[in-house]
Amino acid sequence: AGLSERIEAVAGDFFVDARLPDGHDTILLSMILHDWAEERCRAILQKCWTALPSGGQVIIAELLVNDERTGPPPAALMSLNMLVETEGRNYTPTEYTRWLHDAGYQNIHTVWFEAPGANGAVVGTKP
Repeated sequence: AGLSERIEAVAGDFFVDARLPDGHDTILLSMILHDWAEERCRAILQKCWTALPSGGQVIIAELLVNDERTGPPPAALMSLNMLVETEGRNYTPTEYTRWLHDAGYQNIHTVWFEAPGANGAVVGTKP
């Protein structure tokens, strides 16, 4: 897509590395948080907060489940799989919004779309 000069993939461990690399205006967490329990998700979002400059954004792209946790079917089924295989599950936009708000993010909103492996993103901005 001609974006190689604007995008950097960084290897690391959210739970071992002291901090995330800074100097970036956006952090994309694509299909990351569903693997982890709430406490670890909040820790990851806090590390993103520390790494981002004012005006920076975190984007959580996932298969989002509805607030009743009953659908849409692909998200609900993936959530069951995550409950069996990991410590996490698929979360709702409301849950992600609360966690982002608690970490200090503002202008939090959900963008819905259809793509392989994801149906939406929750975006928060560091003031």
